[in-house]
Amino acid sequence: MKTREFLITTDKLDLDYVSDLSIDIIEEYITEYLEVPHDCIDSLNIYDSCVNIKLTSKKRYFNDDWYVNLQRVS
Repeated sequence: MKTREFLITTDKLDLDYVSDLSIDIIEEYITEYLEVPHDCIDSLNIYDSCVNIKLTSKKRYFNDDWYVNLQRVS
């Protein structure tokens, strides 16, 4: 079964931020840089130095480039 939940350490993300890491910065990175479509994200949370991404239960994205990239950084 394909993964629908990813836990990524913030060190693995190529983020340029000066102040505290916010959910908006993470969401922008995930949607713009990793190209994850908004409608495929079920939830997005920050825990200490990790980001938890839960995807919707749609199966159509498992072969998409952005899904493969998300697997690569997690």
